[in-house]
Amino acid sequence: MSQLDEIFVVHHCHTDIGYTHDQPVVWDLQRRFIERVIDLAERDLDRPDDEAFRWTVETIEPLLRWLRIADDERIARFRALEERGRIEVTAMLGNLTPLYDQAEFVESLRPLRRLREAYGFEIRTAMNGDVNGHNWPVVDRLLDAGIDGFSMAVNRHWGSAPVERPMAFRWEGPSGRTLPTYNGFQYGGGYNMGIGRDTGALADRWLPHLDELLDHIDYPLPILMVQTTHPFFDNNPPLAELPAFVREWNDRPDVADGELPSLRVATPTEWWEAVDACDAELPVYRGDWSDYWSFGSITSARETAVTRESRRRLRTADAIEAALTAADSGPQNRSPVRRSGPAERERAWRAVTMYDEHTWGADVSVERPESEDTRSQWHHKAKHAYDARSRSLLLRRDAVAELARCVADAGGDR
Repeated sequence: MSQLDEIFVVHHCHTDIGYTHDQPVVWDLQRRFIERVIDLAERDLDRPDDEAFRWTVETIEPLLRWLRIADDERIARFRALEERGRIEVTAMLGNLTPLYDQAEFVESLRPLRRLREAYGFEIRTAMNGDVNGHNWPVVDRLLDAGIDGFSMAVNRHWGSAPVERPMAFRWEGPSGRTLPTYNGFQYGGGYNMGIGRDTGALADRWLPHLDELLDHIDYPLPILMVQTTHPFFDNNPPLAELPAFVREWNDRPDVADGELPSLRVATPTEWWEAVDACDAELPVYRGDWSDYWSFGSITSARETAVTRESRRRLRTADAIEAALTAADSGPQNRSPVRRSGPAERERAWRAVTMYDEHTWGADVSVERPESEDTRSQWHHKAKHAYDARSRSLLLRRDAVAELARCVADAGGDR
């Protein structure tokens, strides 16, 4: 008999901004996935709760782009499904790297306010996959943003995780506050185990192995969360057959008798609520979740350095503009000819965050470094670095020029 009572299956797309396709193609594929998700979630509205289709928005940049172009009717349907718990929106802009400092990470969380206030999305959890770690202050910044559960699906190819997995624990931040955190299997782990494709493989091969692993690491819970994707794995569409697979699995006599765990199509919020209900004492870990393989950035050292300098300029511009605003000389009080365009700051920071996002190189970049796929994706990636450079120079120049005017005006005839 398995030590698990139930496995929570969290279904999502793993977002690579590039890798499988050129970046403009990725954005359109992500748009199509959201449209398909709406249809699948509505298809299952009257089905038993634990077997109905659910979808988790792993990263919000694709959603933000969809919201800009979707019509009111589609947005209303998405909102209704989110309110009902069939779609969950999580907090991370993308799958991020430790290149993000605190200022940049805060900027990446800025869209959450609009998503909550304009669309009513709850956004209580955050998740990242593929990446191997995050800077320690992420704990406090997520808590500040109203996030009360975080999960990681580390890719162990050339990497590792700091503690045994799967494992739920409390990650203690520099402030001493703790964030419920889950160190789970890689994002395609569910499908690899047979979830969504092969009940026999799951029952006969993977569950015995899983029980042995959980016993070895003294896993403390009677429930487990497993993320799963479509077999395309990266930039993948929803798996329409997943709910039918879960129904087939749960109808097995050995599942009904409790010999094997049941499956539940779930969202991260449902997972964390179930963890709370277990009332288990989770271990506490304090410190940095050090990254193992954010080595894409060194393959483009020039652009990485350009982006870091752009971030420094943006922080300088922000500090000067804050002082000018306190002195009633902020952008809102200046002539349009003496200030940057209203969206320039947002575009500059978004270019920085998109360059520092985790996707470096096409899937064929190692085998065919001179191919069109490799070259095209690199130019799309590098463009973020140089966009950030241009816009940060403009923003800092405008802020310094206005500060100089204020100093000159204050000097009078001296």
